[in-house]
Amino acid sequence: MMRTSELHEAIEGLYRVFESYRLDADTEACPCCHSPKDNQRLRSKLLRELGPKDLFSYTMDALYTWGSESDFKHFLPRIFELLTLVGASQSSFVDPESVFGKLTYESCGSTSWRTWPTAEQEAISNYSIAVWNAVLDSDPNGLTDRPYDWLCAFAQAEGDLSPYLDQWLAASSVNAHRNLARMIVWDGVPNATRPNGGYCAGRREQWQQLVDWLRRPEVRQKLESSLEQWSDSPFGNELFDAAVLLP
Repeated sequence: MMRTSELHEAIEGLYRVFESYRLDADTEACPCCHSPKDNQRLRSKLLRELGPKDLFSYTMDALYTWGSESDFKHFLPRIFELLTLVGASQSSFVDPESVFGKLTYESCGSTSWRTWPTAEQEAISNYSIAVWNAVLDSDPNGLTDRPYDWLCAFAQAEGDLSPYLDQWLAASSVNAHRNLARMIVWDGVPNATRPNGGYCAGRREQWQQLVDWLRRPEVRQKLESSLEQWSDSPFGNELFDAAVLLP
């Protein structure tokens, strides 16, 4: 994923806004699932130095069977940052969908992010827009998580995907067009009648919003204009295949 100045500023904003949250003395990891060493690993380095392997297990189980909401907020800036770094480091990490799903998880010890302080909500929203812009403008061959994955991630935390879809329609870079073509060809939208499993299966309304958007004449016009510009490029066949598949 591209490391844009917008994305850098958004990540730094997360660190500033959530810096007051300190790690609890006991993160109360489920003893059936985690050993004391797992808890020690979280404290083995400074927050910004924790890598994908250090935070993988915690991020998977955070809020569900490991730690409080305060603990989650402590790690959230680094978790969000790692989601943007895994492609470059070639280290596996959790899916963005699973992270964003935790933002709306409610229990006796956690609340939906839309009830959090305004500054925290704004920091997360700024990150979401910045990471989306970076994804759109990234070479599709270098993306660990494709635009469809990120849209499914946003759908876990938000009911309306129009800000992201509007941004895609306005994006003029060649990679934004290539990513659009690849989603049509590889992810089967908008021709599928329902989500093909995965995280979007539980967000049918947002998935349908994406399908309806792809069927808009403006999206077809965007794809056709990309064919006019780049039909002779090495990736011209991708654009052609998408144009054929688009209803």
